[in-house]
Amino acid sequence: MKKHAGKRVLAEESGVHAHIRRSEVEAIAEEADLAAMTPMMAQYARIKAANPDCLLFYRMGDFFELFFDDAIEASRALGIQLTKRGKHKGDDIPMCGVPVVRSDEYLHKLIACGFRVAICEQLEDPAEAKKRGAKSVVKRDVIRLVTPGTITEETLLDAASNNYLTALMPLSSAASQTGGYALASADISTGDCLTGTCAATDLPGELARLAPREVLIADELAGNRVLRALIEQSGAALSPVPELNFNAKSGEAALKAELGVTALDAFGTFS
Repeated sequence: MKKHAGKRVLAEESGVHAHIRRSEVEAIAEEADLAAMTPMMAQYARIKAANPDCLLFYRMGDFFELFFDDAIEASRALGIQLTKRGKHKGDDIPMCGVPVVRSDEYLHKLIACGFRVAICEQLEDPAEAKKRGAKSVVKRDVIRLVTPGTITEETLLDAASNNYLTALMPLSSAASQTGGYALASADISTGDCLTGTCAATDLPGELARLAPREVLIADELAGNRVLRALIEQSGAALSPVPELNFNAKSGEAALKAELGVTALDAFGTFS
């Protein structure tokens, strides 16, 4: 119980700080602010602005560095020293870092706390960047997002249990309160997939049976306190996504495209 309560507190705190990070990133990503930054920090700000809800692991040589509120949150969650690098608008820029060779260890801790992490890698050798000029910045970009339900590294997985990413949606417009739910779960590390439905009263038991690491819901349901509480009590990280991802027509089109077919009749009945 204490373990789940701790995760819930961290999740609530990270949700609050995620809002702060978005506001901060929107501010520092303004062109006027970027012009006042060093080329490297301007690059960081642009990449962070594209991934506002994730902690950004920004590769710098042998370390993944984190800045601003990302650094504050990561240093607290990981128990590592918070330092500083340069200034922004007269204030010190908080920074912390983890060695690349030990990054899986730190990722495990962050994922266990419910954080999402964007891995920003160097896409070229620093020597190549210098050829463009002494102040040229090494090309970097996010190569993957790591979330509780999408990890594939063996060192981060429990071999004795599935690591399900579960999508959850009401069976009808009124179902978010009293009706049933549809669930689709996938373990990306093994390829196992499960689909099913359950009554609203059975949802706690179904979540306990599946034990998902991460649950996706439409962003319009994110404010449903009862549903949020059920997901948090299951120990899963909650990830709201755009409502479009739960649209039946969009799903049908995506499935046809993935399977390379024009009709789904041969694959069974889809409600």
